Amino acid sequence: MIPRSGWISHGIALQEVESVADHSYSTSVLAMFLADLELERGNRIDVERVLRLSLLHDLPESLTFDISKAYLEYLGKRGETIKDELEQAAWKSIIKGIQVTSIRKNYDRLQAEFNAERTVESKIVHAADRLDILLQVVAYRKRGYSEVTLAGLWSSTRKKLQGSKLSSVRRLLNQVVRL
Repeated sequence: MIPRSGWISHGIALQEVESVADHSYSTSVLAMFLADLELERGNRIDVERVLRLSLLHDLPESLTFDISKAYLEYLGKRGETIKDELEQAAWKSIIKGIQVTSIRKNYDRLQAEFNAERTVESKIVHAADRLDILLQVVAYRKRGYSEVTLAGLWSSTRKKLQGSKLSSVRRLLNQVVRL
């Protein structure tokens, strides 16, 4: 099990920290739901693409582990760059083992699409990723963890989601905030 280290830096006990696999699964389910909500509104969404993006989005962490942004602050401006470089190297290591060139190139395009966050499908997955963080905050609060300890993460993640142009994201965010 690879724990999500960001929770540890926020004071969550290691035995209660969700794994990267738990997070990836939850993000995929949330992304599928958001895509379906957008489809219900009449928007054109490639649900298969959403699912592929969500399933691949944290795959490099299977090699790099989850590198918390809190830990990267010690490296200053270089921290995020180092994380990106590590995850890119891990990604290349993962896909080099795919012998079918067309599949490898497709996965590479999907990863680049996710990282760029320009398509509606990638925006849905990023929103699902962030919504999962908020749902975890709610779960940890219910387990007795301090609201103060998690307030900064709650606030910054919520702010990112409030700016979404997707009504499904704002709708689900409003439901999560009421939990």
